[in-house]
Amino acid sequence: MVQLMSQRGQLSVREVAHELGVADSTAHRLLSACRRVGFVRQESVGGAYFAGPALHEMALAASGAPRLREATGVLALQTAQELSETVSVAILEGRQCRFVESFEGNRPIRVSSLLGQLHPAHASSAGRAILARLGSDDVARRYPTKMLERRTDRTIAEWAAFEAELDRTRNRGWAVEFGEVEAGIASVSHVLTDSTGQPKAAMCVSVPMSRLTTGKDALPLANALGSVAAQVQSLLRASVPLNGVALS
Repeated sequence: MVQLMSQRGQLSVREVAHELGVADSTAHRLLSACRRVGFVRQESVGGAYFAGPALHEMALAASGAPRLREATGVLALQTAQELSETVSVAILEGRQCRFVESFEGNRPIRVSSLLGQLHPAHASSAGRAILARLGSDDVARRYPTKMLERRTDRTIAEWAAFEAELDRTRNRGWAVEFGEVEAGIASVSHVLTDSTGQPKAAMCVSVPMSRLTTGKDALPLANALGSVAAQVQSLLRASVPLNGVALS
């Protein structure tokens, strides 16, 4: 149950019954038990079940979020200051990405801190950067119905178009979106991988679309993030504790 919820982020009683091969009544009892201990939550009676606070805590611990924050803190802050744009770090939670670190840029018009926010992974550049490094089977398990939420009129919500965008992300090595999560805001992201090449998180720069409207605009940001991501990955892969390690 926990693994299923962690993969999808949202489940119905019928989906759980089908996946576990049990009756709907049994699936309902299992979900109710998970809700009582905080693994899932339900926003309305009879509605879908979502990942609960206990599951979020498990995800943060399993992802090494404290180590991520330690490794990225100074570098992300420096990058935000150098680019004068908001720089964040996100991890994947099912079909969403959660921002576990965020530093605002210093321009008068800027993107606010994303710390703690959840964005749909298929629409956000941070989510795409991570999804593009997963196997196609893993991506398919997260989206069994191939239904994608349309957050704005720019959101890629057709499955074939989404797969094509993941292919483009793999080929160029970074992800980008223009107003797909929130109108008027664009972002560029680089994946952060562990020593085996598995994706652990993504580093993201978020910019008002008045300053970021094309792939040409995104390239300098992608190059800057790529350099920082390489430094962060070196720290994440190091066998020594991060405390006391110079970050620049």
